[in-house]
Amino acid sequence: MKKNYSGILTLLLVFLFQTISAQEKNISGVVKDEVGLPLPGVNILVKGTTNGAQTDLDGNYQITANVGDTLVFSYIGMQSQEIVVGDSNTINVTLIEDASQLEEVIITAVGIKRKPDEITTAYENVKAEEIVAANNPDAVQSLAGKVSGLQINTTNTGVNPSTTIRLRGTRSLSGSNSALIVIDNVISTAGTLSDLDPEIIESINVLKGPNGAALYGSRGGNGVIVVTTKKGERNQGKLNISLSSTVTFEEVAFLPQLQDRYGKGYWGEIDAFDQGSWGPEYDGSIQPVGLPYPTFNDFRYGTYEFKEDNMEEFFVQGVAKQNTISLSGGDREGYYSLTANRRNTDGIIGGDEYKKDFFALSAGKTFGKLSLAGIARFTTEDQSVSNGVYGQLAQVPSDVEVDQFNSGSNSDHWTAFGDSPFWVRNNQRSNADNVRSDLTAELSYQFNDNISSVLRTNIVTNGGKSISYVNDYVAEYTVTGDARDIQSSLSVNNSSSKRLYTDLITNFNYQLTEDIGLKSLVGFNATESEAFSQTTSGTQLTLPGLYTVENISTGVTVTDASSKFRQQAVYANVDLSYKDYLFLNLTGRQEWDSRLQSPGRDIGDIGFFYWSAGAAFIPTKAFPDLKTDFLHKMKVSGGFVKVANISALGAHDLYDTGFRPAAFPYPNGINSFIIPSSTFDNSIEPEFINTFEANLNLELLNRGGIPRITLDGSYSFYTNENQILNASVSSSTSVFSAGVNVGETETNAYEVDLGLTPFKTDDFEWNLNFGYASQRTVATKITDDSDILGSGAPGIYAIQGQEFPLIRGSAYERDENGRVILNSDGSPQVATDLKVLGRTTPDYILNFGTEINYKGFRLSATADFRTGHVFYSGIYANLTGQGRSFITAENGRGHFIFPNSTVEGTGTPNTSVLTGPSYGGPTPYAEYQSFVQSGDFLGVDENFVIDATAFKLREVALSYTIPNEWLEGLFINGASIGVSGRNLLVVLPKENRRYNDPEIGSGIGGYGQTPPTKFYNFNVKLNF
Repeated sequence: MKKNYSGILTLLLVFLFQTISAQEKNISGVVKDEVGLPLPGVNILVKGTTNGAQTDLDGNYQITANVGDTLVFSYIGMQSQEIVVGDSNTINVTLIEDASQLEEVIITAVGIKRKPDEITTAYENVKAEEIVAANNPDAVQSLAGKVSGLQINTTNTGVNPSTTIRLRGTRSLSGSNSALIVIDNVISTAGTLSDLDPEIIESINVLKGPNGAALYGSRGGNGVIVVTTKKGERNQGKLNISLSSTVTFEEVAFLPQLQDRYGKGYWGEIDAFDQGSWGPEYDGSIQPVGLPYPTFNDFRYGTYEFKEDNMEEFFVQGVAKQNTISLSGGDREGYYSLTANRRNTDGIIGGDEYKKDFFALSAGKTFGKLSLAGIARFTTEDQSVSNGVYGQLAQVPSDVEVDQFNSGSNSDHWTAFGDSPFWVRNNQRSNADNVRSDLTAELSYQFNDNISSVLRTNIVTNGGKSISYVNDYVAEYTVTGDARDIQSSLSVNNSSSKRLYTDLITNFNYQLTEDIGLKSLVGFNATESEAFSQTTSGTQLTLPGLYTVENISTGVTVTDASSKFRQQAVYANVDLSYKDYLFLNLTGRQEWDSRLQSPGRDIGDIGFFYWSAGAAFIPTKAFPDLKTDFLHKMKVSGGFVKVANISALGAHDLYDTGFRPAAFPYPNGINSFIIPSSTFDNSIEPEFINTFEANLNLELLNRGGIPRITLDGSYSFYTNENQILNASVSSSTSVFSAGVNVGETETNAYEVDLGLTPFKTDDFEWNLNFGYASQRTVATKITDDSDILGSGAPGIYAIQGQEFPLIRGSAYERDENGRVILNSDGSPQVATDLKVLGRTTPDYILNFGTEINYKGFRLSATADFRTGHVFYSGIYANLTGQGRSFITAENGRGHFIFPNSTVEGTGTPNTSVLTGPSYGGPTPYAEYQSFVQSGDFLGVDENFVIDATAFKLREVALSYTIPNEWLEGLFINGASIGVSGRNLLVVLPKENRRYNDPEIGSGIGGYGQTPPTKFYNFNVKLNF
């Protein structure tokens, strides 16, 4: 009986096995998007198992599953779908876009796309509409005020302004502190980003920490700005045409506020042709003005009264026109995009102009598992600007009407002691032409569902020619006994550069278990950079107006400079995920750099390794009970990074080099070469940056799946060690210093970002953003034999044990109470050594942003506030010497008590008037003028170091998108109009009487810049 039961049981088991086997089958199908295009890389997983697959480049997939199993289809930017396996062996799926995810895909490095949860470093994403909102033609400038911890400074104003980009402040004493720019997965420069037409930018992701350095090399140690440009859409072959036209009007934002009590003259007496405002008080009388007419030796006449903003008469309204046309399209197998942009700018100084043509072509094609893509960009620039105009204009007394002297002749001027700004504008100029090309080719291959490779090569070339000239001038009128003749001169520079960049990357994507995922890559990079420059200069042009080297007749000098270096590296990146709430990122890079090569040095000695490790944890996913309507999401992340910085080394610094002096032993003598007085230690190593970072991200007040409050905080600590600085050496040779690894700094950086959505309905949405950033860098070590690094007065310095960077310059001697110490005759004592006058970087920066959307209208604004730093104002010093600044009129131009002072040895406040014997002159007025213009005041730097606090309304923009129903029958698919303004409001502290925009320059100077400007823009966009 048992035998029979055993046989029956065996038959039942065989039948059950056959039934189960019959239910397990191969499932195949195609995954597409809403418009019918295939989606490669879609993850398919049998729910509750580790059995998974991925779609190929055509969206096809195959997977084994049982009837009744659930297949989960997931893809970044799409809503996941779950489908139960039935009788059919074919399951085709259409995935729908998930708006909550689409804008939250972050490109971190070399094309890697990650969800925000997976990223272990602090980052911010700037959307395309934010970049173009205010119609700024420069994408770099458009980032100002939009990212906490990112400081954009305009260092040079004019028709083609230049900028600096800093993430988390200034940390390196000698190397580069600039953030790395990456455009379409290729390292680039801020200049190239400025070249791009902002209309073609899709997004900008700012990676604040140095984690990207393992994939982009040592240049990424100061953070990375990852730019992605628009590509043609895969829209079933439809051609899209877009047009954009912008007109911009530019005008002077502000000029220095001047004293309105005294006019032109010297020692209190009117002088018709003195450039100083050291005359008597204004009385409204009619007085001669300027030099006599050259033709009939007579003066102009004018009312002796204050003329407010008389300098503004010199400037004109600037106008810029920018037009862009783009063609794009594509289908399931490829895409294309072509953009042409032209920009013409006429500046606020007559004759200053800038012209730029920009062309960009991108295209891609898929051939089964093989894909090809390419990008070509070309830029041509033509620029003409004047040199030194503002410094001459600052010398005009406030009673002079500038327009009276606009003939352009240097003899037709208001002073005998300077050059007419009209003459300088026309005869002292620089012209430049540049041509740049940026070409990228990319080949990728999908070996299977889990492995793919990409080969990417980029070549950038740049060629330019610049000419700076001064024309001859023979003085027609002599006042001081010597004719102020000007000798013509010419300098011609020809330059070229080339950079070749190649990446070979293999990507791996595996679901190791149901809970653990692996994404990794290994790569090889090679970069070769070379540059050449030749400058020819001389004086006395034979034929006026002919600006060629052959036309130079005297003192011709030729200087050549060239450089070439290579970098090679292998690197790896590993991302592990656990249940979509715990993420680990590891990177490593071994790099070799020819700049470390020196005679006798083995190739193994020019390599260096650095790494990073980061983690991210989502508690609200790990513990679902934590998630409430108030706490929608929490993310905690952080990591450690070690990265190299070798930017302080030139291409040939470790080799013996020489340079050509003027001649030996005198000018026009024997040609010769001399050895530099400094060299580099042949065992030099890179500077290393060690970073710890911790981040917290919160999403609060969930309403309809959308958080109304976002709060992000970040803390980072940097140590920059092994910095390359010059140290004194003891030698019997002519070498007095050598570059060695000695300098060290420490930096603490904080960022807090608050996002609010106070109102949101179907038609109306209001968003607010606030950002706070603070960083403090301390120089913990300079060199073994010095605790100070820097030069000049005023100058930028690093001092051991103090914050960096600092302004150091001449200053008064003070007692323990901070009072200026006076000599017995009442003159102030000037310290024999330089003093620290303040820090040039802000204590903190506050960013403000708002955006309102209502039925096609979009209103946005961006502002920032910077404080806690100082700058030296060269224009303030110039105006003081000319008697035009407020301070020169505060004491009635007579004897006065030096404020906050004490006589040496008394220890009590000074109550005596200043009558120092060195300040000559027949009257108290004359003595006062002599004091102000002496080394005891004008020569003391601390008098012109002022508070750099500033509030700026960076952008205000209003646009309207015209409803599509209004466009029916016009062959127009979309249209919008907009108006915007930039730099419309600047609020400065009282002590900065609009002398300078503190942002301009590097903390010192500002004398030779054009004044700050504001812009009004009008824009029309059409889509066909």
